[in-house]
Amino acid sequence: MQKNQKTVDFHLGGPLIGFAGKTIPMPLTSLNYAQGITDKLTGFGSIHTTSLLFGVLQTDIGACYGLYYSDSLRIGLSVTPALNIATDLRENNFKVWPQLDVNLYWELKPQLSFIYVGIDNWFEFSGVKAHEETQENRWLYSPQIGFRYVRKKWNYNIESKYLVPYLNNTPNVVDYKGINGKGAIGIYLTLTRKF
Repeated sequence: MQKNQKTVDFHLGGPLIGFAGKTIPMPLTSLNYAQGITDKLTGFGSIHTTSLLFGVLQTDIGACYGLYYSDSLRIGLSVTPALNIATDLRENNFKVWPQLDVNLYWELKPQLSFIYVGIDNWFEFSGVKAHEETQENRWLYSPQIGFRYVRKKWNYNIESKYLVPYLNNTPNVVDYKGINGKGAIGIYLTLTRKF
């Protein structure tokens, strides 16, 4: 984003799951606010609205920084460190997951839309996961690919992510749809209003 530019995003989507005999993306939603601090640095914060409906206050707070950009090739590299913070309002449980996204993008002429590929990295500090099971995976990574269609006042984004493709997705309470019983494919849509 450019310095002092502001945006509000609405996100919809999640991992593909089996539900009522069909495969659908989990309907997770969130709202995000971002502001350009410099032409290379953008700060953001969000609220996960679906989590909130179930009594969990969850937010992402972070920044995106443009590490490299080639004017001639229109290719850039960005990093996005963030903290994912969740509090169960009923049981007062609290967790923080550091996150680091790294993306390579290619701008398309003429209106600065772009294609990107990257990797989403989550880091788990707790040695215990749900139901007091031992946490064996401290680094959770997920490759991603997406397309952002940029317009004057609105942006439209579609992204697919292969969530933790190295972990078995069974047995599990949720019927995640991955490849050969590993991970889950995710589909995400984002609508952005620029100010």
